[in-house]
Amino acid sequence: MKTRLRNSGLLLTTLVAFAASPVLAQSGKTGERVMIPPLQSSDKPLGVQAAEAIRSQLSKQTKIPDLVVVPRADIDNALKSSGYKTDEALLPGDAKALATLVRAPQYLSGTVTKTPTGYKIDSRLIISRDMTRGQILPTAEAPKLDDAAGQVAKSIQAARKQLGGETACHNAVAQGKYQEGVNAARSAMAGYPNANIAAACLVDAYVGLKMDDSVIAVAERVRASDPANVVALRRLNDIYRTRGDTAKQLDILNSLAVSDPTDIKLVQEAVEEMAKIGHADRAVPLMRGLIQSNPGDPPLLNLAWLVYLNAKDYKAAVEVGEEMVRADTALATADFFGRLAGAYTAMGQPQKAAETATRGIAKFPNDPNLQLFNAQALYQAGQLSQAADAAKKAIAANPKNPQAYLLLATVQDSLNLYNDVAATLQNARNSGIDPALLSPLALKQGNDAYKAGTVSKDRADFQRAIKFLQLSDTLQSSVDAKFLLGASAFSLGQSAMYEAADKKSCDLARMARDAFTLASINLPAGGKNFPTEAAQLLTAIPQFTPAVDDEVKRYCK
Repeated sequence: MKTRLRNSGLLLTTLVAFAASPVLAQSGKTGERVMIPPLQSSDKPLGVQAAEAIRSQLSKQTKIPDLVVVPRADIDNALKSSGYKTDEALLPGDAKALATLVRAPQYLSGTVTKTPTGYKIDSRLIISRDMTRGQILPTAEAPKLDDAAGQVAKSIQAARKQLGGETACHNAVAQGKYQEGVNAARSAMAGYPNANIAAACLVDAYVGLKMDDSVIAVAERVRASDPANVVALRRLNDIYRTRGDTAKQLDILNSLAVSDPTDIKLVQEAVEEMAKIGHADRAVPLMRGLIQSNPGDPPLLNLAWLVYLNAKDYKAAVEVGEEMVRADTALATADFFGRLAGAYTAMGQPQKAAETATRGIAKFPNDPNLQLFNAQALYQAGQLSQAADAAKKAIAANPKNPQAYLLLATVQDSLNLYNDVAATLQNARNSGIDPALLSPLALKQGNDAYKAGTVSKDRADFQRAIKFLQLSDTLQSSVDAKFLLGASAFSLGQSAMYEAADKKSCDLARMARDAFTLASINLPAGGKNFPTEAAQLLTAIPQFTPAVDDEVKRYCK
């Protein structure tokens, strides 16, 4: 049967007057009240009939001074007043709210099915104080519905034997009297060996006493008979996390996530913790099953969207993301478009990423992250001019975003706009971007230019190298920048010196002299990483300087 997911909770404030109605008042000064709402069933009338049969059987088997079964009329009136249907099973949160409203300390939750031989009822007795604390009752099967209901009624009475001791345990734990809690819980369990409500309190008492081994022993015993017991699962998760037992913790987290598929918060907590310990992939099959059972549910789709992204299952993320915003357009936020564009990028579909970013920008034109995603996607798609424009818009939207400057500089480099690259790096520094982020890019530019110059022998390449290497060293001083700067200056000096002699040029002679001086200043520091190369160049410089000095004297008159 499809699991329904939505916000739970009856509108209690609208029913204050009802709570004091004569119908309820008639049951005052009697035993505790137990509520039996409609059971889950693919056959709605059967769910209502089974609940009424259990109420009838329980009323016959007990006396009002000992136990009061909340009448169907009270339940139906409460549901109608709150806008709920009376022939549908309630979500867990709604059932708890209804039980609180009709002053029932316990209520029943369960399913009823028609079998080839009769009827089958699976149920759980839950205490209204905390709907995570319940007792699985033995499966009831019989040819007649009343007979199966009678079995459930007997099981309810047996399970309630633990409640007095559980209450004493709960109060003791709340007061920090953990040993008293242990004693009360054990006393409750003695009268009902499979007392999981009392055992859950025993677990809490052991947690207070910091007796981890005892917590594990009792919680695992509870889990064995009740795999969906949230209290036991949460306590086990805490201990296995503390002990770093990832394998066991993952097992517990998976059990937590499926313990109540209607509780999106619980599912989310479980899958988020899976991601924290590096196993978001373990949540993927779980989310696929939940989505299949609950198609089109926006909160669940949103959770699946985040899980798939975290698990790097980008294809599934794209599919569920698009379905999510179709189901709820409010979820199509700027962050959504940015993440969707990133997913397409990770899938190697830059054109789709660019289209997605464009969709987002149309809705959120001033969002800097979308502008940056758009620029990145355009760059990867090879649309360089458009990428540069988009990167500039990203900078305008957020002048403090270092990634936008680095991307713009990278695009400008691809366009061979070297002066623009230098200007972008300068603007980034002036805007307060960390120089340590900018210096490596300037170093790369200088290194590339130096390598180009060694091949082309073109002084312009060495001059460009010197410009970027000086910028890099200014942004963040480095041995590599100093060596490359010295090597570039040496090569520039050589080239200028030879041409100065041919052209008898004062400007070239002075360029050569200044270049050798710059090389002499930087090569000693660069020798820390390149000792042999720096030593060779430093040895060569004195062999050139007399000739350069002579050129300056002869040509600069």
